[in-house]
Amino acid sequence: MIRFMFIFLVLLFTFAFGATAAEDPAQPEERSDAADLVVVRVSGNPITEKQVLDVVNQLARQENLTLEQSQQRYSMFFDRAVENLITLTLMRAQARETNIVVDAAEVDAQIQQMSQRFPNPEAFQKALTDQGATETALRESIMENIRMQKIADAASKDVARITDAELEIFYNDNSDKFTQPERARVAHILMQIPADATVLQKAEIRKKLEGIRIDIEADLITFADAASKYSEDAKTAAKGGEMGFVTRDNVPKSFSDIIFRVKPGTVSPALESQSGYHVLTVLELKPAGIAAFEEAKSAIRQFMEQNAMQTARQKFVEELKSKAAIEYFMTAEEFENRRK
Repeated sequence: MIRFMFIFLVLLFTFAFGATAAEDPAQPEERSDAADLVVVRVSGNPITEKQVLDVVNQLARQENLTLEQSQQRYSMFFDRAVENLITLTLMRAQARETNIVVDAAEVDAQIQQMSQRFPNPEAFQKALTDQGATETALRESIMENIRMQKIADAASKDVARITDAELEIFYNDNSDKFTQPERARVAHILMQIPADATVLQKAEIRKKLEGIRIDIEADLITFADAASKYSEDAKTAAKGGEMGFVTRDNVPKSFSDIIFRVKPGTVSPALESQSGYHVLTVLELKPAGIAAFEEAKSAIRQFMEQNAMQTARQKFVEELKSKAAIEYFMTAEEFENRRK
C-alpha cells in the first residue's frame, strides 16, 4: 500500500530537544561567526546569514546525513532554507495584515502536550534551558505556528471535496501502487505475565490459558466470548479479541509461522511474547495481491484531498511572492565559501 505523507509547506520554528548540532556526531565542527549580513530582503524585511545558517542546520539534522553529506549541507540546503524563510516572512506579514488572533488556550494545550513527553515538569524545563530557550519564547513560537496554520487553512478552505468517481479514476490509473502482502485477520486472548513472575507462576498462567483453549475447541465457549471474558487486552477483548489484519512482518516469527500455516478457525497453542501468553485464531486469510478499490478508497481520498490543499497553499504563497519585492544579496556558492 502506498505510504502517503503530507508535508506542510511552511517552515515553522521548532524546538528539537536534545538534537543540537554539538551533540550530533554526524555534524562536523563549524565556525559560528555568521554575520548579520542580509542574504535576502522581502518587501524591506531582511533575512540574515545567521537565520539561513540556523535553518540549514535544522534541515541537515532532519535528514540524518552521513558525515560526508553533512559537510556539503551548505550547498545542499541553502536554496531550500532561503525559500522557507521567504515563505515564513510573507506568511508573518499576512498574519499581521489579517490580524489573526490566537486563543491562549490553544497555546496552553500544545505546551501541555509537549511537556507530557517528559517524565516530569523539571525535565521539561531542563530541556528548554539546554536549548537556550524559555517558556515565554516557546509560547511565542507556538503562537506563530498556530497563526501560520490558520493562514494555510484559510488558503485551502475552498478546496472541493474529491468525488468517488475521481477516487476510482486515481485507483485505476495507479492500481500497481496498491500491492499488499499476504495478510491474516487475527483474534487473540492475552494473559499477562507480571514482571516479577516466577517460573512456577508463568507455568500456572500458561496452564490456565491452555485450559481456555481446550474449552474453545470442545465448543464449550466461543473464541469471541472467551476473549471478552478472559483476555487481559482491554482494547481487543471488547471486540472478541479481534486485532485486525496482520502481515508476516508485523508479528513475531513464532506467531506468523502458525498464523500463515493453519486454516481459518484453528486455535493456536499458548504462545509467549513480551506482553504475556496468547492463544490466537485466524478469522480470515487474504493472499498477496492488489488491494480492492474499497480497501484503498480511504487512503486515496486522504492523499488526494491533502494534495489539493497543498496545491492551494502553494498557489497562495506564489501569489504572495508575486506581490512582494524580493531582493537576493548572496548566492549558495558565496554562502558555502563563507563557511570555509
